[in-house]
Amino acid sequence: MTYTLPESLAALRKYLKSHGFEGDSIKTSRQAAFVAQQLLNTRVKFPRKGEDMTLVLMKIQKAVPARKNAGAGVHPAPAEEHASREGKPVRAKRKHRPHQNSVQCDFSRGVHIFSDGCCEPNPGAGGWAWVTYIDGVEVSFAHGGDAETTNNQMELTGLLNAIEKARRLDMVPTPETITIWCDSQYCVEGANVWVQSWKDRGWNKKKLNSPNRAGGEIKNLGLWQAIDEALGDSLITGSLAIKWVKGHAGILGNERADELAEIGRQGALEFKAITSGNLGESTDLLAEAT
Repeated sequence: MTYTLPESLAALRKYLKSHGFEGDSIKTSRQAAFVAQQLLNTRVKFPRKGEDMTLVLMKIQKAVPARKNAGAGVHPAPAEEHASREGKPVRAKRKHRPHQNSVQCDFSRGVHIFSDGCCEPNPGAGGWAWVTYIDGVEVSFAHGGDAETTNNQMELTGLLNAIEKARRLDMVPTPETITIWCDSQYCVEGANVWVQSWKDRGWNKKKLNSPNRAGGEIKNLGLWQAIDEALGDSLITGSLAIKWVKGHAGILGNERADELAEIGRQGALEFKAITSGNLGESTDLLAEAT
């Protein structure tokens, strides 16, 4: 099953196609909205799952750069406002600010951190990693692993450690946004959208005050809460951005993070073999170069 955007969303359809999303790569209107939101860096609130996404897609379409939709009658997003404080630019909230995705983004400029996680089998032994590039040069990395884990736990652990690294870098004042790239949509949408919703509901998936809904358990709750604490207000202020990158697409940072995560997984397996499975409470192995 695939989803095709209607003619009223022709500009957005063309934009997604230009970024490699066409044919069977988009399954539902909700997935189309999520992918477009990540590419265009909009912050349009989604309705409940199963509800119509047309209005959301129309709002997101307004952020399509003008050069991508000439003649389509779609207006570009308003320019980001800046103020001056001690001679340094201050970012407004990152609402409707278009950006380029991983295919066209210039990774040779600025600070980019790629995170990744793996698990084989799932559940089983896994690894996580992050790697930092400044102006296209690898400057630091870290990886670790766990002999008994899941793929999502490793993806989240990689993201958490990447956020903590980014916040350390952010201690040095800079006008640049530090961007974390992750090929897990689960992590990206969770950090950008779900966490705030869960917090508003007392860290439950479902509304507690609804007569037809009991509280819904959030998987990997501890990791999500740690990510929320590590993020602070960095997403709102614009000092940090978390974006999706297509995995296994030849992008250097993503491939490097994938390689390091596998090293972390192998380290966890070796540690398990050495200790004959008696790993105690913690099996996380961390290696970092800075």
